[in-house]
Amino acid sequence: MSTLRVRAYNVRFGDALLVSVPERTGDGEEEIRQLLIDVGNVLTGEGGADEVFRPVLEDVQAELAGRPLDLYVLTHEHMDHAQGLPYASERLGIDLAVRHAWLPASAAEDYYERFPDAEKRRVTFDAIVRYFEAAPSTRTAGIDALLANNDYRSTDRCVEYLRKMSDNTTYVFRGCDLSEAGPFTEAQAEVWAPEEDATVYYGRFQPMALGVSEGEGEAPNLRTPLPPPGVDAGTFYRLVESRRRSSIDNLLQIDRANNNTSVVFSLEWRGWRLLFPGDAEQRSWREMDKRDVLRPVHFMKVGHHGSWNGTPPPELLDKVLPETPPDERTRLAVVSTHGDTYNDVPEEETLEAIGGRAEVRRIGEDASPSFVDLEFPDAGTGGG
Repeated sequence: MSTLRVRAYNVRFGDALLVSVPERTGDGEEEIRQLLIDVGNVLTGEGGADEVFRPVLEDVQAELAGRPLDLYVLTHEHMDHAQGLPYASERLGIDLAVRHAWLPASAAEDYYERFPDAEKRRVTFDAIVRYFEAAPSTRTAGIDALLANNDYRSTDRCVEYLRKMSDNTTYVFRGCDLSEAGPFTEAQAEVWAPEEDATVYYGRFQPMALGVSEGEGEAPNLRTPLPPPGVDAGTFYRLVESRRRSSIDNLLQIDRANNNTSVVFSLEWRGWRLLFPGDAEQRSWREMDKRDVLRPVHFMKVGHHGSWNGTPPPELLDKVLPETPPDERTRLAVVSTHGDTYNDVPEEETLEAIGGRAEVRRIGEDASPSFVDLEFPDAGTGGG
């Protein structure tokens, strides 16, 4: 019996999915196409222990059995999705041969030349880093995790490796042509999001902190500026404090923007529809709805490790996982998470909302197995 399988690996707070897709060849035989999505974890806290990568990559190698990976997909440029394969190559000596690779449009080498407004995300991030270097007492474990996960210098190093893994690398976006970009002859993939120009998700950044200056050495320092002549001192110092708080707001906005630029794609195979949304947040889900691309699915990777903002709002969730199933097939979801990495993630109410529509499998928590398999048998053979 032919069965499509999604294997979700335990990378603690990160994503790593191996999708094994049976496909009929021209002579009627079947071959398994292996699709690997992301592979990464966070760089701080218990959720970021890097020893998780060796067993994952060794299992992927065992599944490939000497064949190249048919397709690798990086959904977005966050370290908990991007760092695994470069790390495995540099630290563990494990490299995968890859036939095709899909990277987000923003990972293209000329992206910032074609879309210069996107550069403001990096300029703002640099200013945020300078502020927290100048005011270390304002840093928390959560802020450190956000800084590490969104550091574009780190992700640039990962992307540089990932874009060179294959001679057939495609930078994908909604509406792009995939006809020559993948290994599938029977299964059909469609990119639902984001736009090629993803600057719409960056929004308007708040004015940055006053009083951050370069010290005598290389490190910046935080000084309290004096009010200009004629300006009320109380009003001025409230402005200074407000600007300093804006560093956190802007960091959260950059994090949201990086999530919202996730590659969201569906894969259809013999009557099943599977959805891989990266960490797309609600802004991206609403953009997808505007363009009428949302469809009922039988499988969904839960976005952003079980957080409310990585899940479609209720009226859109009903378009993806309707309360009344469109057919009699099993519906499954999987969430990769790790407690105490970020506050309120996973959010139990969010997982309960999804669990009322699909069976939710969890991976990455205490005592989790090394992976969870979700199976989708050929049409007419039952559930998952």
